[in-house]
Formats: sequence, structure tokens, C-alpha cells
Amino acid sequence: MSQTAVSPEVAIVTHLNDLRRTIQALAKLHLSHSHELSGHQTVDSRQSLVLSFERMEVCVAEIEETLATITEATKSD
Repeated sequence: MSQTAVSPEVAIVTHLNDLRRTIQALAKLHLSHSHELSGHQTVDSRQSLVLSFERMEVCVAEIEETLATITEATKSD
């Protein structure tokens, strides 16, 4: 039985896609209802949560861009 070799780059892209989907699911879960802190305080701002999840997605995109740069710089002609 032959196993198809997966390049490290393809494996990373797969993991990044999975990570992006998981971040989106987590954001949907946490943004779907308001959270209360002790003393019935609300989270400082819903917008701060939105920005946090957006930042995580930006980080994933930056990793993808870096991987593309590395792949382009090291590919065989």
C-alpha cells in the first residue's frame, strides 16, 4: 500500500486552514452571547473581542504570506 508523501508546505497550509476554521468557530461561540464578569460587569467591549479574533486571523494570514515567500525563494527552477 503506497502512501502519498505530503510536502511540509502543504501540511502547514492544511493546519493553517484548520486553525482559521477553529478560530472562526471560537469567535462565533464567544460573540454569540454577552459575557458577565464578577459583579455583573459586562466585558469591557464586545469590540475588543472582535478585534482579538481579527488579530488571530491576521496572524494566520501573516504565516501564510511568510510560507509563500519561503516557498517562492526556495523552489527549484
